[in-house]
Amino acid sequence: MYSRFKHSLAFILILSTLFALTGCTNNDKMPQEEQKMDERVEIPDITEQELKEDEDINEEKEEIVEIDYQKVRPNELGHIMIIMYHGIVESDPPSPYQRTVEGLKEDLEYLYENGYRPISMRDYIDNNISVEAGYTPVVLTFDDGIRSSFSLIEENGEFKPTPDSAVDIMNKFYEEHPDFGRHAIFYINGDNDPFAGAGTFKERVEYLINNGYEVSNHTYSHAHLSELEEEGIQEQIGKVDQMIKEALPGYTVDSFSYPFGERPKEELRHLVEKGIYNGKEYSYKIGLREGPSGPFVPINHIQFDPFNVPRVRGSRGEEGDLGWYLEYYEKHPEYRYISDGNPNRIAVPKSQEENVNKDSLGDKELYVYEIEE
Repeated sequence: MYSRFKHSLAFILILSTLFALTGCTNNDKMPQEEQKMDERVEIPDITEQELKEDEDINEEKEEIVEIDYQKVRPNELGHIMIIMYHGIVESDPPSPYQRTVEGLKEDLEYLYENGYRPISMRDYIDNNISVEAGYTPVVLTFDDGIRSSFSLIEENGEFKPTPDSAVDIMNKFYEEHPDFGRHAIFYINGDNDPFAGAGTFKERVEYLINNGYEVSNHTYSHAHLSELEEEGIQEQIGKVDQMIKEALPGYTVDSFSYPFGERPKEELRHLVEKGIYNGKEYSYKIGLREGPSGPFVPINHIQFDPFNVPRVRGSRGEEGDLGWYLEYYEKHPEYRYISDGNPNRIAVPKSQEENVNKDSLGDKELYVYEIEE
């Protein structure tokens, strides 16, 4: 639209110049000449919003700048933690799956101060990582659709997150640290009134996606998939798939969280990726486990296993939980994913080149560089 405006403006300027060259010097005639010109040239109706959108696009293009690779030392084959939370409690979590209100606040503060930035599951799946150069992406996940993770209250005719729910905590942190971003994905069951509280199910999930969050599938009844046969697996996945898509028409649901971290029997695992229930097909791209079932490698790594994606429990004090890994990366920062700030380029040190799955790059550029000691 903006280019059409520029072409029309250029045409007007050319016509004006021609009038000047043919001796149009009588100021009394200028309004009439301008009127005739307006009758011949249709100036497109450009709105301020359209101009602003074009300016924003140009600014985005200009933001991608080359970095000092020896200073930043990006490693876009490094670890991306997917952090797993469940409910939020006031104190004394009954298990490592819960986190206290203050504990979640501490986690967000630590991540922010130590160069981690949350990204959406959509961007993780699409390999569209655009965090600032030098920073490490993480993905925040919340299982089970628990009220303390997210629910709504109605106040003065408007819906608001329940105070001290995970979404309330993340919203407030984002207000204080807008450069941190606001992303998390909520994996729900279908039989437990997900996010119980004010509003309908549709209104609850609409609030999430309208505020930068995501929602996806955790089976209908938190089932032990390893104990189910073909029909049962497809019913458990298909019911929630349809439930979300009916509430959010056109919304993409393609990441799955295994209840208890249990996968189906090996010969039936393909039913997580694709299946059919009640005459409607579903399709998923990744499946998330309960804990560190493997290395936290990104999609471009040759060891990435899309239906065995590990997560780290969002707790402190146990081996292999979030606290343990954060300390580990303090001692071994070379294992962290470090962004180059350019989502269209996958930058890796020469020592990591052999670990790149080049078939996963699509139209992205692979940039390999030597680290100078």
